[in-house]
Amino acid sequence: MRDKGRVILYCDRAIVACLCLLIFCLPFAKAGAETFTWLAIFLWLLKRVLGYRTEALWGMLPKTALNKALAVYVFANAISIIFCSRLDLFLRGFFGKELKFILIYFMLAEVIKNKKRLASILITIIASAVLITADATVQYYTGWDFLRHNYMNSFCASFFGSGGFAGWLIIIIPVLMGILTINLISNVKVKVLLFLLVAIQILYLLFTLSRGAWIGFLFGILMVAVYLIKDIKLKNKILSSCIGICFLVLILILPQSLKVEIKEFIRTKIKFSQVINNRMKTITQINIGSNLERIMLWKESLKIIKDYPITGCGLNNYSIVARNYKSFEGGGVYPHNSFFQKTAETGIFGLLAFIFVLFSFFKNGIMYLNKRRDYLVLGFLAGILAFLVQSFFDTNLYALQMIVLFWYMLGLTIAVIKLDSDDKINDLRLR
Repeated sequence: MRDKGRVILYCDRAIVACLCLLIFCLPFAKAGAETFTWLAIFLWLLKRVLGYRTEALWGMLPKTALNKALAVYVFANAISIIFCSRLDLFLRGFFGKELKFILIYFMLAEVIKNKKRLASILITIIASAVLITADATVQYYTGWDFLRHNYMNSFCASFFGSGGFAGWLIIIIPVLMGILTINLISNVKVKVLLFLLVAIQILYLLFTLSRGAWIGFLFGILMVAVYLIKDIKLKNKILSSCIGICFLVLILILPQSLKVEIKEFIRTKIKFSQVINNRMKTITQINIGSNLERIMLWKESLKIIKDYPITGCGLNNYSIVARNYKSFEGGGVYPHNSFFQKTAETGIFGLLAFIFVLFSFFKNGIMYLNKRRDYLVLGFLAGILAFLVQSFFDTNLYALQMIVLFWYMLGLTIAVIKLDSDDKINDLRLR
Protein backbone atom coordinates (compact mmCIF):
# COMPACT_ATOMS: atom_id res chain seq x y z
CA MET A 1 0.00 0.00 0.00
CA ARG A 2 2.85 2.37 0.83
CA ASP A 3 4.44 1.72 -2.57
CA LYS A 4 1.13 2.39 -4.33
CA GLY A 5 0.78 5.65 -2.45
CA ARG A 6 4.27 6.67 -3.48
CA VAL A 7 3.59 5.84 -7.15
CA ILE A 8 0.35 7.87 -7.01
CA LEU A 9 2.30 10.80 -5.55
CA TYR A 10 4.86 10.54 -8.37
CA CYS A 11 2.02 10.38 -10.90
CA ASP A 12 0.57 13.56 -9.38
CA ARG A 13 3.89 15.37 -9.69
CA ALA A 14 4.38 14.11 -13.25
CA ILE A 15 0.88 15.35 -14.17
CA VAL A 16 1.75 18.81 -12.80
CA ALA A 17 4.94 18.77 -14.89
CA CYS A 18 2.95 17.76 -18.00
CA LEU A 19 0.41 20.53 -17.38
CA CYS A 20 3.24 23.05 -17.02
CA LEU A 21 4.82 21.90 -20.27
CA LEU A 22 1.40 21.92 -21.95
CA ILE A 23 0.67 25.57 -21.16
CA PHE A 24 4.25 26.59 -21.97
CA CYS A 25 4.38 25.12 -25.47
CA LEU A 26 0.70 25.58 -26.38
CA PRO A 27 1.25 28.87 -28.29
CA PHE A 28 3.96 27.52 -30.60
CA ALA A 29 3.93 23.69 -30.64
CA LYS A 30 0.59 21.94 -31.16
CA ALA A 31 2.30 18.54 -31.33
CA GLY A 32 4.02 19.17 -28.01
CA ALA A 33 0.75 20.31 -26.41
CA GLU A 34 -1.01 17.18 -27.68
CA THR A 35 1.80 14.93 -26.42
CA PHE A 36 1.80 16.40 -22.91
CA THR A 37 -2.01 16.32 -22.77
CA TRP A 38 -2.21 12.62 -23.58
CA LEU A 39 0.70 11.81 -21.26
CA ALA A 40 -1.06 13.64 -18.41
CA ILE A 41 -4.30 11.75 -19.16
CA PHE A 42 -2.41 8.43 -19.13
CA LEU A 43 -0.91 9.23 -15.72
CA TRP A 44 -4.29 10.42 -14.46
CA LEU A 45 -5.89 7.11 -15.49
CA LEU A 46 -2.97 5.16 -14.02
CA LYS A 47 -3.76 6.69 -10.62
CA ARG A 48 -7.26 5.23 -10.86
CA VAL A 49 -5.94 1.82 -11.82
CA LEU A 50 -3.71 1.92 -8.75
CA GLY A 51 -6.74 2.60 -6.57
CA TYR A 52 -6.85 6.38 -6.28
CA ARG A 53 -10.42 7.58 -5.65
CA THR A 54 -12.06 10.99 -5.41
CA GLU A 55 -15.48 12.38 -4.48
CA ALA A 56 -17.55 12.20 -7.70
CA LEU A 57 -18.65 9.70 -10.39
CA TRP A 58 -17.94 6.59 -8.38
CA GLY A 59 -14.64 7.98 -7.17
CA MET A 60 -13.31 8.76 -10.64
CA LEU A 61 -13.62 12.57 -10.79
CA PRO A 62 -12.82 15.38 -8.36
CA LYS A 63 -15.84 17.21 -7.00
CA THR A 64 -16.07 20.75 -8.38
CA ALA A 65 -18.70 23.44 -8.75
CA LEU A 66 -19.12 22.57 -12.45
CA ASN A 67 -19.68 18.80 -12.24
CA LYS A 68 -23.45 18.87 -12.78
CA ALA A 69 -23.21 21.40 -15.58
CA LEU A 70 -20.43 19.41 -17.27
CA ALA A 71 -22.51 16.21 -17.05
CA VAL A 72 -25.35 17.97 -18.88
CA TYR A 73 -22.87 19.38 -21.41
CA VAL A 74 -21.34 15.96 -22.15
CA PHE A 75 -24.83 14.46 -22.55
CA ALA A 76 -25.83 17.27 -24.95
CA ASN A 77 -22.75 16.59 -27.06
CA ALA A 78 -23.40 12.84 -26.99
CA ILE A 79 -26.99 13.00 -28.26
CA SER A 80 -25.96 15.16 -31.22
CA ILE A 81 -25.02 11.81 -32.78
CA ILE A 82 -28.70 11.40 -33.77
CA PHE A 83 -28.48 13.46 -36.96
CA CYS A 84 -24.71 13.44 -37.57
CA SER A 85 -23.65 12.91 -41.20
CA ARG A 86 -20.25 11.41 -40.44
CA LEU A 87 -19.99 9.07 -37.45
CA ASP A 88 -16.19 9.04 -37.63
CA LEU A 89 -16.06 12.82 -37.31
CA PHE A 90 -18.50 12.71 -34.38
CA LEU A 91 -16.43 10.09 -32.53
CA ARG A 92 -13.23 12.04 -33.17
CA GLY A 93 -14.86 15.22 -31.89
CA PHE A 94 -16.46 13.60 -28.85
CA PHE A 95 -13.58 11.45 -27.58
CA GLY A 96 -10.58 13.20 -29.14
CA LYS A 97 -11.70 16.74 -28.41
CA GLU A 98 -14.56 17.43 -25.99
CA LEU A 99 -13.82 14.71 -23.42
CA LYS A 100 -10.09 15.35 -23.67
CA PHE A 101 -10.56 19.08 -23.04
CA ILE A 102 -12.85 18.44 -20.07
CA LEU A 103 -10.27 16.04 -18.62
CA ILE A 104 -7.71 18.87 -18.72
CA TYR A 105 -10.13 20.84 -16.55
CA PHE A 106 -10.54 17.97 -14.07
CA MET A 107 -6.81 17.23 -13.90
CA LEU A 108 -6.03 20.83 -12.95
CA ALA A 109 -8.83 20.87 -10.37
CA GLU A 110 -7.43 17.66 -8.89
CA VAL A 111 -3.65 18.08 -8.80
CA ILE A 112 -3.27 21.82 -8.08
CA LYS A 113 -3.98 21.36 -4.38
CA ASN A 114 -1.17 23.35 -2.77
CA LYS A 115 0.51 26.70 -3.33
CA LYS A 116 3.77 25.26 -4.56
CA ARG A 117 2.07 23.52 -7.47
CA LEU A 118 0.05 26.62 -8.28
CA ALA A 119 3.23 28.69 -8.22
CA SER A 120 4.84 26.28 -10.71
CA ILE A 121 1.92 26.75 -13.13
CA LEU A 122 1.96 30.54 -12.79
CA ILE A 123 5.73 30.78 -13.27
CA THR A 124 5.38 28.65 -16.41
CA ILE A 125 2.67 30.97 -17.74
CA ILE A 126 4.99 33.95 -17.18
CA ALA A 127 7.87 32.16 -18.96
CA SER A 128 5.65 31.31 -21.92
CA ALA A 129 4.37 34.91 -22.06
CA VAL A 130 7.93 36.26 -22.10
CA LEU A 131 8.90 33.89 -24.92
CA ILE A 132 5.86 34.65 -27.11
CA THR A 133 6.17 38.41 -26.54
CA ALA A 134 9.84 38.25 -27.54
CA ASP A 135 8.84 36.24 -30.61
CA ALA A 136 6.22 38.86 -31.54
CA THR A 137 8.78 41.64 -31.05
CA VAL A 138 11.19 39.95 -33.46
CA GLN A 139 8.36 39.55 -35.97
CA TYR A 140 7.44 43.22 -35.57
CA TYR A 141 10.96 44.42 -36.44
CA THR A 142 12.11 41.75 -38.92
CA GLY A 143 8.88 40.47 -40.43
CA TRP A 144 9.53 36.87 -39.28
CA ASP A 145 8.97 35.16 -35.96
CA PHE A 146 11.77 32.89 -34.72
CA LEU A 147 9.64 30.08 -33.26
CA ARG A 148 7.70 29.00 -36.36
CA HIS A 149 9.27 31.30 -38.95
CA ASN A 150 5.92 32.91 -39.80
CA TYR A 151 6.08 35.82 -42.22
CA MET A 152 4.14 38.84 -41.04
CA ASN A 153 1.22 38.92 -43.47
CA SER A 154 -0.61 39.46 -40.18
CA PHE A 155 0.80 40.12 -36.73
CA CYS A 156 0.45 36.64 -35.23
CA ALA A 157 3.79 35.71 -33.55
CA SER A 158 3.92 31.87 -33.43
CA PHE A 159 0.17 31.45 -33.97
CA PHE A 160 -1.38 30.54 -37.31
CA GLY A 161 -3.35 33.77 -37.45
CA SER A 162 -3.66 37.13 -35.73
CA GLY A 163 -7.03 36.11 -34.24
CA GLY A 164 -5.38 33.26 -32.37
CA PHE A 165 -2.62 35.52 -31.05
CA ALA A 166 -5.25 38.05 -29.96
CA GLY A 167 -7.31 35.32 -28.24
CA TRP A 168 -4.24 34.19 -26.31
CA LEU A 169 -3.38 37.78 -25.33
CA ILE A 170 -6.81 38.70 -23.95
CA ILE A 171 -6.63 35.77 -21.54
CA ILE A 172 -2.95 36.08 -20.61
CA ILE A 173 -2.92 39.86 -20.03
CA PRO A 174 -5.52 39.81 -17.18
CA VAL A 175 -3.84 36.71 -15.71
CA LEU A 176 -0.47 38.48 -15.60
CA MET A 177 -2.14 41.53 -14.06
CA GLY A 178 -3.56 39.23 -11.39
CA ILE A 179 -0.14 37.66 -10.77
CA LEU A 180 1.26 41.16 -10.18
CA THR A 181 -1.06 41.54 -7.18
CA ILE A 182 0.20 38.48 -5.29
CA ASN A 183 3.56 37.76 -3.70
CA LEU A 184 4.63 35.16 -6.24
CA ILE A 185 7.42 37.53 -7.26
CA SER A 186 8.93 39.55 -4.42
CA ASN A 187 11.67 41.32 -6.40
CA VAL A 188 10.49 44.84 -7.26
CA LYS A 189 12.60 45.05 -10.44
CA VAL A 190 11.12 41.81 -11.76
CA LYS A 191 7.63 43.09 -10.98
CA VAL A 192 8.36 46.27 -12.97
CA LEU A 193 9.55 44.15 -15.90
CA LEU A 194 6.38 42.06 -15.68
CA PHE A 195 4.32 45.27 -15.72
CA LEU A 196 6.20 46.42 -18.84
CA LEU A 197 5.52 43.02 -20.40
CA VAL A 198 1.79 43.55 -19.87
CA ALA A 199 2.00 47.04 -21.39
CA ILE A 200 3.76 45.67 -24.48
CA GLN A 201 1.17 42.91 -24.82
CA ILE A 202 -1.67 45.44 -24.75
CA LEU A 203 0.07 47.32 -27.58
CA TYR A 204 0.52 44.07 -29.51
CA LEU A 205 -3.18 43.30 -29.03
CA LEU A 206 -3.88 46.47 -31.00
CA PHE A 207 -1.42 45.36 -33.67
CA THR A 208 -3.32 42.09 -34.23
CA LEU A 209 -6.16 44.18 -35.75
CA SER A 210 -8.63 41.69 -34.25
CA ARG A 211 -11.74 43.77 -33.61
CA GLY A 212 -13.50 40.93 -31.80
CA ALA A 213 -10.56 40.64 -29.41
CA TRP A 214 -10.56 44.40 -28.83
CA ILE A 215 -14.24 44.29 -27.89
CA GLY A 216 -13.66 41.25 -25.69
CA PHE A 217 -10.74 42.91 -23.92
CA LEU A 218 -12.88 45.98 -23.19
CA PHE A 219 -15.50 43.73 -21.59
CA GLY A 220 -12.79 42.08 -19.48
CA ILE A 221 -11.40 45.44 -18.37
CA LEU A 222 -14.93 46.64 -17.60
CA MET A 223 -15.44 43.61 -15.33
CA VAL A 224 -12.22 44.42 -13.46
CA ALA A 225 -13.19 48.10 -13.19
CA VAL A 226 -16.65 47.31 -11.79
CA TYR A 227 -15.13 45.02 -9.16
CA LEU A 228 -12.43 47.52 -8.19
CA ILE A 229 -14.87 50.44 -7.97
CA LYS A 230 -17.13 48.37 -5.73
CA ASP A 231 -14.16 47.35 -3.62
CA ILE A 232 -12.47 50.71 -2.98
CA LYS A 233 -13.48 53.26 -0.36
CA LEU A 234 -15.48 56.39 -1.19
CA LYS A 235 -12.53 58.77 -0.77
CA ASN A 236 -10.44 56.70 -3.16
CA LYS A 237 -13.31 56.72 -5.68
CA ILE A 238 -13.44 60.52 -5.47
CA LEU A 239 -9.65 60.78 -5.84
CA SER A 240 -9.65 58.46 -8.86
CA SER A 241 -12.48 60.45 -10.48
CA CYS A 242 -10.59 63.71 -9.95
CA ILE A 243 -7.43 62.31 -11.50
CA GLY A 244 -9.43 61.05 -14.50
CA ILE A 245 -11.13 64.43 -14.97
CA CYS A 246 -7.78 66.26 -14.73
CA PHE A 247 -6.31 63.92 -17.35
CA LEU A 248 -9.21 64.60 -19.75
CA VAL A 249 -8.95 68.35 -19.18
CA LEU A 250 -5.20 68.20 -19.85
CA ILE A 251 -5.83 66.49 -23.19
CA LEU A 252 -8.44 69.08 -24.14
CA ILE A 253 -6.25 72.11 -23.32
CA LEU A 254 -3.12 70.83 -25.08
CA PRO A 255 -1.97 73.28 -27.78
CA GLN A 256 -3.16 72.29 -31.25
CA SER A 257 0.41 72.27 -32.56
CA LEU A 258 1.42 69.73 -29.90
CA LYS A 259 -1.58 67.53 -30.72
CA VAL A 260 -0.54 67.56 -34.39
CA GLU A 261 3.03 66.61 -33.48
CA ILE A 262 1.84 63.71 -31.32
CA LYS A 263 -0.44 62.41 -34.09
CA GLU A 264 2.37 62.71 -36.65
CA PHE A 265 4.80 60.87 -34.36
CA ILE A 266 2.32 58.00 -33.88
CA ARG A 267 1.56 57.86 -37.62
CA THR A 268 5.20 57.76 -38.74
CA LYS A 269 6.96 55.93 -35.90
CA ILE A 270 4.49 53.20 -34.93
CA LYS A 271 3.61 50.48 -37.41
CA PHE A 272 -0.08 49.74 -37.96
CA SER A 273 -1.19 53.07 -36.42
CA GLN A 274 -3.14 54.15 -39.52
CA VAL A 275 -4.40 50.63 -40.12
CA ILE A 276 -5.57 50.37 -36.50
CA ASN A 277 -7.42 53.67 -36.85
CA ASN A 278 -9.13 52.51 -40.04
CA ARG A 279 -9.90 49.12 -38.51
CA MET A 280 -11.64 50.73 -35.54
CA LYS A 281 -13.79 52.81 -37.87
CA THR A 282 -15.07 49.66 -39.62
CA ILE A 283 -16.31 47.92 -36.45
CA THR A 284 -19.90 49.15 -36.94
CA GLN A 285 -19.89 48.98 -40.75
CA ILE A 286 -21.71 45.67 -41.25
CA ASN A 287 -22.40 46.07 -44.96
CA ILE A 288 -18.82 45.99 -46.24
CA GLY A 289 -15.76 43.72 -46.30
CA SER A 290 -15.26 40.95 -43.78
CA ASN A 291 -18.17 42.23 -41.68
CA LEU A 292 -20.60 41.53 -44.51
CA GLU A 293 -19.02 38.13 -45.12
CA ARG A 294 -19.45 37.26 -41.45
CA ILE A 295 -23.13 38.24 -41.52
CA MET A 296 -23.66 35.99 -44.54
CA LEU A 297 -21.89 33.08 -42.83
CA TRP A 298 -24.01 33.64 -39.73
CA LYS A 299 -27.15 33.43 -41.88
CA GLU A 300 -25.96 30.09 -43.23
CA SER A 301 -25.43 28.78 -39.72
CA LEU A 302 -28.90 29.98 -38.68
CA LYS A 303 -30.41 27.98 -41.53
CA ILE A 304 -28.62 24.87 -40.24
CA ILE A 305 -29.93 25.60 -36.74
CA LYS A 306 -33.45 25.93 -38.17
CA ASP A 307 -33.19 22.49 -39.80
CA TYR A 308 -31.53 20.81 -36.77
CA PRO A 309 -32.95 22.80 -33.85
CA ILE A 310 -32.87 20.43 -30.87
CA THR A 311 -29.82 18.15 -31.08
CA GLY A 312 -27.96 19.77 -33.99
CA CYS A 313 -26.36 18.30 -37.07
CA GLY A 314 -23.73 16.40 -35.08
CA LEU A 315 -20.64 17.29 -33.11
CA ASN A 316 -17.66 18.02 -35.38
CA ASN A 317 -19.90 17.75 -38.47
CA TYR A 318 -20.35 21.43 -39.29
CA SER A 319 -17.79 21.53 -42.11
CA ILE A 320 -19.62 18.69 -43.87
CA VAL A 321 -23.18 19.94 -43.44
CA ALA A 322 -22.33 23.61 -44.20
CA ARG A 323 -21.45 22.72 -47.79
CA ASN A 324 -25.15 22.12 -48.46
CA TYR A 325 -25.98 25.64 -47.24
CA LYS A 326 -23.38 27.57 -49.23
CA SER A 327 -24.98 30.84 -50.37
CA PHE A 328 -22.04 32.80 -51.80
CA GLU A 329 -18.54 32.29 -53.16
CA GLY A 330 -16.82 32.26 -49.77
CA GLY A 331 -19.60 30.43 -47.95
CA GLY A 332 -20.05 26.87 -46.76
CA VAL A 333 -17.30 27.21 -44.13
CA TYR A 334 -17.07 27.86 -40.40
CA PRO A 335 -19.32 30.78 -39.41
CA HIS A 336 -16.74 32.74 -37.37
CA ASN A 337 -19.13 32.61 -34.45
CA SER A 338 -18.42 29.86 -31.94
CA PHE A 339 -21.88 30.05 -30.36
CA PHE A 340 -23.73 29.73 -33.68
CA GLN A 341 -21.49 26.83 -34.64
CA LYS A 342 -22.03 25.12 -31.30
CA THR A 343 -25.79 25.51 -31.68
CA ALA A 344 -25.67 24.19 -35.26
CA GLU A 345 -23.66 21.12 -34.19
CA THR A 346 -25.31 20.27 -30.85
CA GLY A 347 -28.63 22.10 -31.09
CA ILE A 348 -30.31 24.50 -28.71
CA PHE A 349 -29.89 21.88 -26.00
CA GLY A 350 -26.11 21.92 -26.56
CA LEU A 351 -25.96 25.72 -26.42
CA LEU A 352 -28.01 25.84 -23.22
CA ALA A 353 -25.77 23.16 -21.69
CA PHE A 354 -22.68 25.21 -22.52
CA ILE A 355 -24.30 28.34 -21.07
CA PHE A 356 -25.07 26.29 -17.94
CA VAL A 357 -21.34 25.51 -17.64
CA LEU A 358 -20.43 29.18 -18.04
CA PHE A 359 -23.13 30.30 -15.59
CA SER A 360 -21.92 27.81 -12.97
CA PHE A 361 -18.32 28.92 -13.50
CA PHE A 362 -18.93 32.66 -13.19
CA LYS A 363 -21.41 32.21 -10.34
CA ASN A 364 -18.81 30.25 -8.39
CA GLY A 365 -16.08 32.76 -9.22
CA ILE A 366 -18.14 35.82 -8.28
CA MET A 367 -19.34 34.22 -5.03
CA TYR A 368 -15.69 33.56 -4.17
CA LEU A 369 -14.71 37.17 -4.97
CA ASN A 370 -17.52 38.44 -2.76
CA LYS A 371 -16.01 36.52 0.15
CA ARG A 372 -12.35 37.21 -0.54
CA ARG A 373 -10.41 39.95 -2.27
CA ASP A 374 -8.49 37.85 -4.78
CA TYR A 375 -7.27 39.73 -7.84
CA LEU A 376 -5.68 36.61 -9.32
CA VAL A 377 -9.10 34.95 -9.65
CA LEU A 378 -10.49 38.27 -10.90
CA GLY A 379 -7.84 38.20 -13.64
CA PHE A 380 -8.85 34.67 -14.63
CA LEU A 381 -12.54 35.61 -14.78
CA ALA A 382 -11.86 38.78 -16.79
CA GLY A 383 -9.66 36.91 -19.27
CA ILE A 384 -12.22 34.17 -19.81
CA LEU A 385 -15.01 36.72 -20.24
CA ALA A 386 -12.92 38.57 -22.84
CA PHE A 387 -12.21 35.28 -24.62
CA LEU A 388 -15.91 34.37 -24.74
CA VAL A 389 -16.86 37.77 -26.16
CA GLN A 390 -14.27 37.35 -28.92
CA SER A 391 -15.67 33.86 -29.53
CA PHE A 392 -18.90 35.47 -30.70
CA PHE A 393 -16.94 36.89 -33.64
CA ASP A 394 -14.39 34.12 -34.17
CA THR A 395 -13.73 30.37 -34.02
CA ASN A 396 -12.01 30.37 -30.59
CA LEU A 397 -13.98 27.39 -29.28
CA TYR A 398 -13.03 25.33 -32.35
CA ALA A 399 -9.33 26.20 -32.72
CA LEU A 400 -7.11 23.67 -30.93
CA GLN A 401 -4.82 26.13 -29.15
CA MET A 402 -7.70 28.37 -28.10
CA ILE A 403 -10.07 25.70 -26.80
CA VAL A 404 -7.29 24.00 -24.81
CA LEU A 405 -6.40 27.37 -23.30
CA PHE A 406 -10.06 27.95 -22.42
CA TRP A 407 -10.54 24.66 -20.55
CA TYR A 408 -7.09 24.99 -18.96
CA MET A 409 -7.97 28.39 -17.51
CA LEU A 410 -11.36 27.14 -16.31
CA GLY A 411 -9.63 24.31 -14.46
CA LEU A 412 -6.92 26.56 -13.05
CA THR A 413 -9.50 29.06 -11.77
CA ILE A 414 -11.49 26.34 -10.02
CA ALA A 415 -8.26 24.90 -8.59
CA VAL A 416 -7.36 28.27 -7.05
CA ILE A 417 -10.85 28.63 -5.57
CA LYS A 418 -10.67 25.08 -4.18
CA LEU A 419 -7.44 25.70 -2.30
CA ASP A 420 -7.83 25.75 1.47
CA SER A 421 -9.68 28.92 2.38
CA ASP A 422 -7.36 29.37 5.38
CA ASP A 423 -4.34 29.67 3.07
CA LYS A 424 -4.49 33.06 1.39
CA ILE A 425 -3.27 33.19 -2.19
CA ASN A 426 -1.73 36.57 -1.38
CA ASP A 427 0.90 34.70 0.63
CA LEU A 428 1.92 32.59 -2.36
CA ARG A 429 5.69 32.22 -2.70
CA LEU A 430 8.13 29.81 -4.25
CA ARG A 431 10.15 28.25 -1.45
